[in-house]
Amino acid sequence: MEPRRRTRGIGAAPTTKLTATLAGVALVASTAAACGSSGAKAAPPPSTKPAPATPAGRAAPPVEMPTGPKAHFTFSHRTSGGPIMVTTLKGAKSGVTGKVWVWLPPEYKDPRYARSGFPVLMLYTGNTGVNYNFWAHEEVEPMQKTAVQMEKRHKAHPFIMVMPVLQMSTGQDTECSDIPGMPKMGTFLGDDVYRMVKANFRTLPGRDGWGLGGASSGAFCAVKLALQHPGRYRSAMSWAGYFEPEPQAGPHWTPQQMRANSPVEMVKKHPDVRLYLLAGDRKLFRSDKERIVAFQRLVRPPTTVQVRIQKNGGHYTADLQKLLPDILGWFTRNLEAPVPAG
Repeated sequence: MEPRRRTRGIGAAPTTKLTATLAGVALVASTAAACGSSGAKAAPPPSTKPAPATPAGRAAPPVEMPTGPKAHFTFSHRTSGGPIMVTTLKGAKSGVTGKVWVWLPPEYKDPRYARSGFPVLMLYTGNTGVNYNFWAHEEVEPMQKTAVQMEKRHKAHPFIMVMPVLQMSTGQDTECSDIPGMPKMGTFLGDDVYRMVKANFRTLPGRDGWGLGGASSGAFCAVKLALQHPGRYRSAMSWAGYFEPEPQAGPHWTPQQMRANSPVEMVKKHPDVRLYLLAGDRKLFRSDKERIVAFQRLVRPPTTVQVRIQKNGGHYTADLQKLLPDILGWFTRNLEAPVPAG
């Protein structure tokens, strides 16, 4: 009998998280042509400081300079791709206080990029995501290590990676939404964290430098927030995700709230967003594949979708590790790059 997805976690492989193997990878892609309008108003960007002046005759690299206020970041831990920083963010709009981990690519401090903005990846963890985000931990998902390796080979952009908490409590399944009586995680993740990044780091103007990615329960959040805020986020990646709320919070959710926070309903408005949906074909986790195939059928331009089915893939961290180069490559093709001086 297939286990219920509501475990919400990403399972360890039978012997170790790092030992699962893949027999191969099958690719199923369906990309809708981009045209028409998004059907949703773009949120106005916050005010920004002007970029530093450049020598005469040389075009200034695209950049939005940090606006402040400056967050207090401390050293969290080190990865082979560089240090992870952490801050405790008090959300001005949501009222939620939660941790946010940030990784800056080596190029961020390179003098050639001193006047350049960088693309941003918001990465949402699997499981409950209470006071934790596995994208920041190399022993689970070596995202930063993979990124540095690919950047050196010019196979991936240097991305700022932002990794916030997903929930405040295991007893309050917010599904990254604002539900009365519960923490406003939709506003915290979609607005407060977004503004904190713009306040503290050099980013790219507009939405074309902003992507969302998630695994399992975090994949739901990535797709939902991208469809909800197409004026802020250009692209979203979902690994082993789902597309309708499945909260465990009891009577807090009404049918209207379920529909209002459902990607299945949001995608029918055809926002101008690019989606990348991945799942494995292992029988034990067949529902992962079935969900993305069903969701794919709802997509119409200008929304675009690409689907990848991982042969013999499951709902394990070892399966996701195998896909990291492909995921970073997809974001590189679908988000703008930083431009060095010179």
